[in-house]
Amino acid sequence: MMKDLSLASLLDQSWVILKTLRSAKLSERVITLATVDPKGQPQVCMVVLRSIKRDKSMLEFHTDADSLKYTSLLREPKAQILIWRPDVSVQLRISVEIDVYCDVKSQKLWAQVPGPSQISYGKSPPTGHSISAPFDYENMASIEKFAVAECTIQKIDFLSLGQTHHRAQFLRIDNWTGQWISP
Repeated sequence: MMKDLSLASLLDQSWVILKTLRSAKLSERVITLATVDPKGQPQVCMVVLRSIKRDKSMLEFHTDADSLKYTSLLREPKAQILIWRPDVSVQLRISVEIDVYCDVKSQKLWAQVPGPSQISYGKSPPTGHSISAPFDYENMASIEKFAVAECTIQKIDFLSLGQTHHRAQFLRIDNWTGQWISP
């Protein structure tokens, strides 16, 4: 159980959770992303946390430019990320505004994407299209379909569901000072 229950310590713990996720093996860096598609329907998917920058309040993930997620974020760049850490019984709900890049900026990062992961970007037919059988598609490893999503954090909602429940919210607009919220 956490001994220091100050708002500052909970904000720090939020960033420790993010840093721990980012430095974990690939399969443990999966986070849940909620967006709204162009038809106004909520969409939830998993993405891999690729980078964190506390000084810029920024998280990063990669996606395929043909994906519904990419199209949705171009139309509505507000989204929410959900992280559950069972080891500390903490849920983080992180509200973000996302800029997606599929241009020279993303192409500079392409070389850092491991070869086996590059096949996740670019398919024929494009991702999300109907196919006749489970494997009637081809992986293309296309730099032109590689998109980078930079998530600027606007709000962090920290909820501890340990032995004693407590909750706090931190807003970027308030310089992350935080406030207690009823759990």
